[in-house]
Amino acid sequence: MAALSKIREAGFNINLDGDSIVITPSSKLTQTQRDFLKSHKAEIIGELKSLLVTCYSPSGLVYEIEAQNLEHAQWLKKMNPKRSSYGE
Repeated sequence: MAALSKIREAGFNINLDGDSIVITPSSKLTQTQRDFLKSHKAEIIGELKSLLVTCYSPSGLVYEIEAQNLEHAQWLKKMNPKRSSYGE
């Protein structure tokens, strides 16, 4: 999570929009940071995708949740496994 952490530690919010990354506040990015993002885009997208966890409500609704980190993602998956009996 090095590339993602580096951007977040610099004070930016970073999220996925399809296969694009959205960074706020983008107006505060320096040219060096923009270059870093371009050269690490695939890595950052992979890191963000690894934090997305599909969760299920008791009524069977499906939510995609962004975990705070890998440990949180693993915990969400463990505590919220898909059950075939949802909605039945």
